[in-house]
Amino acid sequence: MSHRSPRSAFTAHLPPTRRSVLASALGLVGAGSALALTGCGGLGSEAQLRFINATVDYTQADFYAAGERVAASLSNGGNISAWYAVEADSTQIALYAAGGSSAKLTETRTLEEDTYTSLLAYGSLANSLKFKFFAESNSSADSSKTKVRVFHACESLGGLDLYLTNTSSLSGLSPTATVTEYGDISDFVSVSSGLYRVRLTSKDDQSNVLFDFTSQITLGSTSVVTLIVVPRSSGSYPNISALQEQGGNALLANSLVS
Repeated sequence: MSHRSPRSAFTAHLPPTRRSVLASALGLVGAGSALALTGCGGLGSEAQLRFINATVDYTQADFYAAGERVAASLSNGGNISAWYAVEADSTQIALYAAGGSSAKLTETRTLEEDTYTSLLAYGSLANSLKFKFFAESNSSADSSKTKVRVFHACESLGGLDLYLTNTSSLSGLSPTATVTEYGDISDFVSVSSGLYRVRLTSKDDQSNVLFDFTSQITLGSTSVVTLIVVPRSSGSYPNISALQEQGGNALLANSLVS
C-alpha cells in the first residue's frame, strides 16, 4: 500500500493571526491521528481509498484492505485519513479496534482501477456498525459554483437542516440542504463558490442550532463536496467531516462546544 497526496487543497478559512491553530481547530489530515503506511510495492492497477472514523465505540481504529493494515489508530469524532493506493480488485475492507486482532466489521467491495473512494465507518455496537462507501466519480460543478450534499451519520440526532450562509441570523432563510433521518443522504445542491459559515439545526426548527462553524469554510470553484454529520468523541453536539471529491478534507469542529 502507498500513500498519495490529494489532488488539491481543501481548507477552512481563518484569519492569518490564527493560522497556527488551524490544524488543531479543524483536525486536518494527520492532526490528532497516527497514520501507518504499509509498504507492499509492486501494485499493478491501483485505486485510491481514504477512511473516516465516525464510530461511537472505537476511539481509535485500524482499517485494513485485502488483509493489509492501511490506516492505523485513526481517532473517532470524524477524523479522516490520507489517501492510500490499494490494489484495484474485489477487496475486503475491515475495521479493527486499534491494535486488535479480530475484525469488528468487514465488507467486500470491488474497487475499479484509477477510481477514488471514501469509506466511512459509523454507528455503534448498540445500534449496529456500518460502512458507507462514497464513490467519487461525480461530474464537476460549473465554474464559480460548488456542488454540496450532506450525509447524516450521527445516530443520536433526528432530521437536520444545513445552512451555508454569510449572515449572523437564519431568520427568513431556507435550508441549503436537508436530511430527514439518520443514514439519509441529500441530493447535491449548487451554491456559489466562496466562504461560508456552516450551521446545522433540527429539521424545521431554526431556533435549535446543533452545529456552528463560525470560522468559515472555503468552497472552491467546480468542486464537489460531501459534508458528513458525525458524532463527536464525547457530548451530544456533532462535528462535520468535509470531503472534497478526489481532493482534500477538513474536520470542522463545532464552535458551540470549543
